[in-house]
Amino acid sequence: MEIEYLPGIKPGGKIDLSRFEKGPKTPAPETYLSGLNNRLESLAGRLNAEYGDFFEDNCQVKMAGADASSDQTLIAAKEKGWAADCGKTLATMAADREKNPANIAEIAATLLFDKILRGEFIVMRASVYDDYENSADQLIIDKRTGAVICGLDDAILGSSVKDDGEKKKTKIDKKMENGGAEIRYGLAMNRGFLERQELKHIPIFYFNLGKPDLNGLLASLATDSPDLTAAEMATYTKMVDSLLEQAEKYGADKTLHPGLKDNLQNFAPSLKKMRAHIQPN
Repeated sequence: MEIEYLPGIKPGGKIDLSRFEKGPKTPAPETYLSGLNNRLESLAGRLNAEYGDFFEDNCQVKMAGADASSDQTLIAAKEKGWAADCGKTLATMAADREKNPANIAEIAATLLFDKILRGEFIVMRASVYDDYENSADQLIIDKRTGAVICGLDDAILGSSVKDDGEKKKTKIDKKMENGGAEIRYGLAMNRGFLERQELKHIPIFYFNLGKPDLNGLLASLATDSPDLTAAEMATYTKMVDSLLEQAEKYGADKTLHPGLKDNLQNFAPSLKKMRAHIQPN
């Protein structure tokens, strides 16, 4: 049988291996974690200096008030149980959770929205209680109207073979059908000041970020440039377009709880302001 050689390869000749080399390997999302955490701490410091001591160093809303102690005990018990279930120490489980791409995407989304919207909105991460119990990742407050416009829940497309975002979409749909999110450790604007307030019937939305979107966003944020990059604007555009689509869908649902329907209507002018930041290609 005659031997067939690859195109361009001659018998007895040297093979140029560079032809088969792959391009630069994309850094793992956790590579960016230290820089992201530094920027979160900076954001928390800026917000605390402007509005008061409301935020942890990771920019999550601090748990305070009559129920805080019992809720912290509840969270600690849950974390201890989760660690035992997966055979890890609490420290190892916390480190693994921090390196999870979904957590890194949540941080990146918070920083991106703050970078673009800080003049008109306050962008923060929900308390650890509301993250665990109410599936709220971020909260955004309109500085002018005082409206808390949404709780956001992020999903990474491609994080598993079967992950197409449908599981996350179904979860959010069910929450909206049941009256929206309740935020126990919420904040609201009152005459230019932040104050603690439990929030009810808050619209909760989801974002599906593809891995390439996340990788591009992380690389752009790592430059710490004050100017918006093309990758940042592309990701922001996808996110806001997704918000518009979901808000329109839920707004047309006549079965929604009246309080949730009102909050969706209050959200509409803020969404227009968010949409106005999108730059044409």
